[in-house]
Amino acid sequence: MFARYRYAYLLVTLGILIIGRPFLPDFGRNFVIGMLGLSLITAAVTSADSRYQVWIGVVMTCAIVFSAATPERFAGINMMVLSPALGIVFWALTGLLIIRRIVLRTDRITGDTINGAICVYLLLGLGWSHAYALLEAIEPGSFTVSRELVAAGGHAFEGFIGYSFVTLTTLGYGNVVPLTPRGESLAIAEAITGQLYLAVLLARLVAMEIAVRRNE
Repeated sequence: MFARYRYAYLLVTLGILIIGRPFLPDFGRNFVIGMLGLSLITAAVTSADSRYQVWIGVVMTCAIVFSAATPERFAGINMMVLSPALGIVFWALTGLLIIRRIVLRTDRITGDTINGAICVYLLLGLGWSHAYALLEAIEPGSFTVSRELVAAGGHAFEGFIGYSFVTLTTLGYGNVVPLTPRGESLAIAEAITGQLYLAVLLARLVAMEIAVRRNE
């Protein structure tokens, strides 16, 4: 049952992480960190091909959640840099593992194949949000957050999640604005990545479906 619907579980947890917090304002940042941990664990289990990969994912999950929940500096380490850096690596590896399975190891397009493709798209948004958070930690002032977002109690990471997805979808309504050339370059790269992913993956899935029907 799990193997058949593995990406459906991941899709649900990612969806809650991305859009759930505004509906549960009383939980605040604890909700974000909790859902981040759950999403990381689910991603590790659903994308891994072996127990070894699962354990690597679990260790990285613990490190990411700990650094996200810890004050800015701990034991001389800048957690504002460590957490997004680990997040970028984790989401990138998870996305690559899922793509490898749904593109190279799938003979027939199923509902869970589509779920996996959607998950990778969401992972792109989360990965880029960590990239923005990392740049802001290294070069403070790379982005500006609108007064409305601050007034609503939005945290930096949450603000970058929203900014990442409006950039990925080329919507861009301006709650967060890049102020430096590096910030603008990241935004441009994400917008291009999002469009290329949709175009290339859609073409690949259509080609796979046509090949299956011809063989039948």
